[in-house]
Amino acid sequence: MKRIILVSLLLALSLGLNAQKLRNSDIPQEVRLGLENTYSDYKLQGWYFETGQYVAEISIDEQIGRVFLTATGNWQFTIFNVAEQELPTLVANYFLNNYPGYRIKKSEYIEDFSGDNYYRLIIAMKGLGQTEYEMIFDPRGKLTKTNAPDPDFVKKDYISRLNPEAIEYRQRKMAERAEMDGSGLEIRIDDDVKSAGKKKSKDVEIDVPETLNISATPEEVLTAFKKKFPRIEEVEWVAEGENFKALFENRGIKTELVYKADGMLMTTSKEVLKERYPRPLMKDLTERYPNAKIEKFQKVEYDMKYRKTVTDRKLDTYFYIELSEKIKGKKDKKYIKLTYDKSFRYQGLVGSNDEYED
Repeated sequence: MKRIILVSLLLALSLGLNAQKLRNSDIPQEVRLGLENTYSDYKLQGWYFETGQYVAEISIDEQIGRVFLTATGNWQFTIFNVAEQELPTLVANYFLNNYPGYRIKKSEYIEDFSGDNYYRLIIAMKGLGQTEYEMIFDPRGKLTKTNAPDPDFVKKDYISRLNPEAIEYRQRKMAERAEMDGSGLEIRIDDDVKSAGKKKSKDVEIDVPETLNISATPEEVLTAFKKKFPRIEEVEWVAEGENFKALFENRGIKTELVYKADGMLMTTSKEVLKERYPRPLMKDLTERYPNAKIEKFQKVEYDMKYRKTVTDRKLDTYFYIELSEKIKGKKDKKYIKLTYDKSFRYQGLVGSNDEYED
């Protein structure tokens, strides 16, 4: 069965340009239901028919994917286009280190119904009419299969027609990637220590990331997260009562997702950048807490499917804000948590332990 799926996938990749576009009315109900059962929170771009299968072109978090389904609605695989700069570091570095003089012609992330997801690169030597080769990497970035030439041969061949400018470019790209990865530790030296001219030991505060407790997170939750964000690798999972929160960055935006234990997404909280703070909200906030500093500013949205399960109250998008304010005569700070609705109207303080007098 797996061999049949692989053959279908190769046909889909090679014949994608010959796909027949369909109208929504041409799609059997079983196929539409198959798509809905496979993905949630997607935007449908269009339907196609190719290699004997129905193909739904969808957008998930601005990523375009092509979902392949049988006539009975069974999901086969999904192909997501991945920009070269968004490839995992291990994948990109393997290519840079071992295939000088080559270029990546296509990079994709493929989800298979068997669970064997992987990255797929099509590479070729620079120039016209060069032979194309395939490279398969697992989700962690380990090479599992390829028909590309042996890296040692490639590097020796490249050295024989050495181009100093190309070497310098590759070294610079690798250095940039190394800087982006970071060490995972942030060291901050207190301002008082910086200003002191005395030779004494410095107070250093080190923020060490907490160990990811992924094993305690239910498989249903991990699967639901991977379907929504297939290319996010660095995720911190936190248990909140009976629910589970995923903390990660997506396109530079700090994001938090809260799931029920059965894998149902409840809320999505995204960081609001300073330049995007709503003016009406900021005006009211400044009047209420003129001396406070914003520590956290999020837009919180409830998932559509979850909202349908809650009938005793209305769930609307809102803004969650955390402030800090110095307490007169003390070194400690007062922390204030409050919310505004989607129309920027003040809704009140959060939690009984966060009462604050205006």
